[in-house]
Amino acid sequence: MRAWVTLRWLFVLLLLSACAKTELPVKVAETFSPTALPTESPASTADLSDSQIDITSPSGKILFSAEGDIFVINADGTGRTQITDHPAEDFDPVWSPDGTKIAFRTHRDGDEEVYIMNADGSDQRNLSNAPNRGDYSPAWSPNGEWIAFMSDRAGNNNIWLIRPDGSDLRQATDIPGISEYPTWSPDSSQIAFHCTFGRRLSTGSGDFEICLVNFDGTELIQLTDTPGSNKLPAWSPDGTRLAFESDREGWPTLPDYEPLGYDPGDFGDSEIYLMNIDGSGQINLTNNPREGDTFPAWSRDGHLVFSRYGCLMIMKDDGSGLAPLGSCLDGGHFPDWYQPVETLGLRITPATLYSIVFVDE
Repeated sequence: MRAWVTLRWLFVLLLLSACAKTELPVKVAETFSPTALPTESPASTADLSDSQIDITSPSGKILFSAEGDIFVINADGTGRTQITDHPAEDFDPVWSPDGTKIAFRTHRDGDEEVYIMNADGSDQRNLSNAPNRGDYSPAWSPNGEWIAFMSDRAGNNNIWLIRPDGSDLRQATDIPGISEYPTWSPDSSQIAFHCTFGRRLSTGSGDFEICLVNFDGTELIQLTDTPGSNKLPAWSPDGTRLAFESDREGWPTLPDYEPLGYDPGDFGDSEIYLMNIDGSGQINLTNNPREGDTFPAWSRDGHLVFSRYGCLMIMKDDGSGLAPLGSCLDGGHFPDWYQPVETLGLRITPATLYSIVFVDE
């Protein structure tokens, strides 16, 4: 019995040690107007191998939206299952950290609200409850205590926080323009999101850049500053990088081809980029001018899933090993990936991670 306790303590200490290694100090400027960091010329990944990823190796389940409802699929491409079935649009789903619940965006109340439901689609309820306002882009904190989302209930589109039970509503940012699509650091201490500060591009669309703020709304900085828009950040599980969408390259000039999704109101074709958490090392992972690449999301073990003009794709974090997830005919947007923590053959959830048993012989 004493040996079991010792092993349990050793396991907990190893987990805490691993978590401590992922906490990176981020030096940020205390300012209302963000200071953009220098942007490096993006390195090309065009020479990366086109070999197929082993689609059986990724594990877990991936949420996504298609045709106005929410679906889930196994990470190996099997088991596509519809979760919601409502006449109004349900989309933009995210997992709770333990995989038991889902937050999502819906139009079912005549406006935009954030709802919560069980992972099987049962017990759907309105979380944000702001009639005639806009609430969307939910993101569940890794510690399970908060859901960040965009709300315009105070005027501008800013990032707000709420408990999963609907209590303790608070505003995290208060800046002009549009701030939306938050993503949490693994230690739940910081939030990255895309923001405009009221700026617009020559096309008339918002000049979106990636911003970073502490959980309490302090020390706001801007991480990107390029032509076009940088949007939809996704924080890597090791805490060191952000994946995001960018159209900085503009539209391809191919005389015999018009890219799928071409829109003269957009700056260019969207690609999936990766950068360090301080804004350095920005690289184009997808290099695919023929279709738009959007909505990146990470697995716990470091794979990326994204939408390529409505087709869900998986790749490694260096841009290699690209493969479709399931049938592209089914469509897919706003993916989110859940993987349980598995260590030494044990499946660890937040409930077991923080339980310590004392045994007195």
